[in-house]
Amino acid sequence: MKQITCNTFLDFQYLSAPAVSPDGRYTAYIRQLPDLESNTYPASLWLYCHADGQDKELLPLETARIFTWLDAENILFSKKEKGDGSQDATTSYCKVSVHGGEAEVLFTVPVKGGAAYPLGDGRFVLTAAWDCRQPSLEGLSASEAETAMKAYREQPFELLEEVPAWGNGLGFTSGTRNRLCVYDPADGTLEYLTEPPFKVADFSAKDGKVLYIGNRFEDVQTLRNAVYVWDAGTGETRCLLAQDKYIVKLFAIWKDKAVLCLTDGQAYGNGQNGDFYCIDFAGGEPALLTKHDHHCVGSTVGTDCKLGLGAASCVMDDTLYYISTVDTGSRIEALDLGTGAAVPVTSGGSVEFISAAAGKLVATAFRENRLGELYDFTDGEPVPMTHANDAVLGEYAIAAPEYMEVQTGGDLPIQGWVMKPAGYVPGQKYPAILSIHGGPRLSYGDIFFHEMQTLSAAGYFVIFCNPRGSEGRGNAFADIRGRFGTIDYEDIMGFLDAALEKYPDIDPERLGVGGGSYGGFMTNWIIGHTGRFKAACSQRSICDWTGMEGTTDIGYYFVKGQIGASHREDHEKLWEKSPVRYLDQCKTPTLVLHSDQDYRCWTMQAYELFAALQMNRVPSRLCMFSGENHELSRSGRPRQKLRRLEEITAWYDKYLKG
Repeated sequence: MKQITCNTFLDFQYLSAPAVSPDGRYTAYIRQLPDLESNTYPASLWLYCHADGQDKELLPLETARIFTWLDAENILFSKKEKGDGSQDATTSYCKVSVHGGEAEVLFTVPVKGGAAYPLGDGRFVLTAAWDCRQPSLEGLSASEAETAMKAYREQPFELLEEVPAWGNGLGFTSGTRNRLCVYDPADGTLEYLTEPPFKVADFSAKDGKVLYIGNRFEDVQTLRNAVYVWDAGTGETRCLLAQDKYIVKLFAIWKDKAVLCLTDGQAYGNGQNGDFYCIDFAGGEPALLTKHDHHCVGSTVGTDCKLGLGAASCVMDDTLYYISTVDTGSRIEALDLGTGAAVPVTSGGSVEFISAAAGKLVATAFRENRLGELYDFTDGEPVPMTHANDAVLGEYAIAAPEYMEVQTGGDLPIQGWVMKPAGYVPGQKYPAILSIHGGPRLSYGDIFFHEMQTLSAAGYFVIFCNPRGSEGRGNAFADIRGRFGTIDYEDIMGFLDAALEKYPDIDPERLGVGGGSYGGFMTNWIIGHTGRFKAACSQRSICDWTGMEGTTDIGYYFVKGQIGASHREDHEKLWEKSPVRYLDQCKTPTLVLHSDQDYRCWTMQAYELFAALQMNRVPSRLCMFSGENHELSRSGRPRQKLRRLEEITAWYDKYLKG
């Protein structure tokens, strides 16, 4: 069989956004395949028939990756919007039949629109992008409107008036809002349900009710959202939950109630996992359904083979289905909304996106060390629906992660894995790479990870684990606020030592270490505290907490929330926890990978790290990827994603094999 290489991902197909039809006969979903020539991931809308297992492509999609069922026979999706600004944009919404044929434009709205859902009375609810800084065109002549828009587009600076001023993958966001609106194709009227400076975070529509969450701010955005319900029949809007009380992790409509996963963050900070509540649409206090200590909603299990969007929760009949990370995997759990009893539906692997309707439960999932596919979980046991990646994986030798548990001094053992190198011969010595995940409230599992498979195929042992700070073991285990670089460092190094003992063919003199985001922070911390690694790869990392607070899209709350200090209140504590402080002790050759549009960990982190290494005469190399952001390793453009992997393997080869 062939060995996996850096460019093998170009043959992978990425499945996302499964949506079961209202009658349960079909599941629509999106497929994407990397295209090196265009340097994109072209998307197509696919349809799976549950009656006969037929899986077919309906049509290619443009830039939009959002669709919904219009009825049991037709799918509604949006086409690329026109216009340079939110107030001169248009978006067309089209429908396509499950029986095929050409798509037809159903209606066009005079906004840059997002997802649109039918209200059941001929109208549609959708979100519209809005820039509060754009000039109002109301009452202006055509020439006056053109002059005003020209001046707006050609302004010589970005106006920043609030925090965060930008967002990773979004660019500058100051002054931008999502507004909720209702469009009536019959008379072409567009009614706004929300007014700036309120920002709609998300919404759900069912049976003529629209449940939406968001917050109002004019200077610093809060993480805590208000919850509202709008009645299409009466036009009434009711506030169910006031702003600044809770962080809303999940929201859904069930009968005449809102189902919410809420946390006040008092015990474990902003990352605290939430509990489930119900609030009647008529009003009242949240009624507790059940406590929940694990992460939801969604999977925190890392892979570089997931692309696209999709739902992480849904309601069918009297049951809420949601994705929760428990131990080393993410699973579907079912919450009985009448009794509050929650039970797991699936086990093993990682479930990414789910959908349920008319008795049918489907999901995209990574199982049995394979790439993501669609599965039918209606009867509990997974039944494969698609085989998009069977052929490509059938050609390659796949390394199997071998599970380990290691006691490192905490209340729970540390879970992790070791992958042997391709062609492993017992008694022969091999180099090894210690890989550290991001977050820190993320996790590793035993699912397919292209980067690790590539390193294994290149002749390396690959070692990875979930230290304290990771998700999957509850709030207390995941809480390392103020302790970055302490107990997590002990867990990671303790797991490494146990792996060296269990696998004596690992050469302790040829160890590499690498990771991204929090994993990059830990890589930077490690090379400043030990010289046992002969090569390092620090990606999209944090090296200086004192400069992060005011330069990133999350820094204004993340730094104080995680480290317990801000540069205005306890600057010395931030400096004490900054890896750059200790790099005068570093001798490890280090590759630094960063992206010039990474607004999660701003470029100053990479430049400062690289400069410190260079001034200490440490062999180092900085690759700043143009036009990419914090998601380079996952959804970066194919050419850049390929070059990233080539840089990593070449660096390790140079210092661990040379």
